[in-house]
Amino acid sequence: MSIVSNSSFSVHKSTVVSNRKALALYLIKQNRAAEVPVIMSQLIDLDTLALERGWGDRVPLDIVTKDIDLAAQLLKDDYLGLKIIELVDLPYLPLYRGINQCLVPFLRDNTQIPFAVLLRILVRYFKVITEVVQVRIEPYENCSRIIFEPSIPEAISVHQMDGAMLGVYRILQAYSPLLPQKLGLSLRDCSLQDEGISYDDYKQYFSIAGEPSEQNYLEYSFIQESVLKQSQFCIGPLQNMLDKEFPNFNYSERCQHILTTTMSILEPTREQVSMVLNMSVSTLQRRLRQEGSSFHSILLSTRKALAHEYLIEQSLPTRDVTFLLGYQSESQFFKAFKNWFSITPMAYQKQHNPSLKS
Repeated sequence: MSIVSNSSFSVHKSTVVSNRKALALYLIKQNRAAEVPVIMSQLIDLDTLALERGWGDRVPLDIVTKDIDLAAQLLKDDYLGLKIIELVDLPYLPLYRGINQCLVPFLRDNTQIPFAVLLRILVRYFKVITEVVQVRIEPYENCSRIIFEPSIPEAISVHQMDGAMLGVYRILQAYSPLLPQKLGLSLRDCSLQDEGISYDDYKQYFSIAGEPSEQNYLEYSFIQESVLKQSQFCIGPLQNMLDKEFPNFNYSERCQHILTTTMSILEPTREQVSMVLNMSVSTLQRRLRQEGSSFHSILLSTRKALAHEYLIEQSLPTRDVTFLLGYQSESQFFKAFKNWFSITPMAYQKQHNPSLKS
């Protein structure tokens, strides 16, 4: 079989292997064990190609897509992505193991894990296991939506999107009893009754039926928890994992990533970021100077970019933006914002959204 891969997106090898094991288990449960060797023999030999192409632990996305497309073609199952991910062994996934390390203080003390913390670190580091979809949070006053967007819209199948969404749901369920309130699906057209597909069928996987939407999303309602103390939370294990998987990140990008992830959870200081990167403050400052940057400039640019995103793209009220940017009071945020843009946050919103001027 001739394989040519030019995909710029990738999936962690353990995820592909785990999905293949789940596929075999699915066939066995369907009393189709005899088909396992037949199907597996048609899948791409990851070990051989990894050596030839120097992939390491990352598998190009187009190779992964060939896997799921072949399985879907052979098995003729409209819900194959859901059925496979339902059987995946979560502890085998690197992201699950990393999150588990981060949450050791909560698990050790048998303390309830703040859902906002769990949600942010899961979404921010989801790319560790797969870049099939890009995942982001849209926070609202009393809820948050996890938005799933295909990395390559023309190439992704409904099975891959289903699997990504169920994977996030399962990891959240492993640590929290909170259930989603809504499930939006954009890649399904359940109006085609003759195909036997129903939004209600999703309830057995997500505890809630799906509904037609322009976006793929899971929506959770919860009360925002207070900022955590340093001793309770450490993002280090996940950041180390991300650095290993994507070694071309420079220190400015790493700092920005950490700040974006933890700003509403931990105080955004040099000390906090240095601790996550497992280096001294002086070493971090030296690395940033070598890149022509500084911690202060990265923090400023990160806050300004997030302020625009929260106020304009997500239309959040200033009290929520204050919290998300790590400020202790709205007055503190207002003062900083006027220094950046020379107007108030509310005036900035009206300036970018004419409908608010009335």
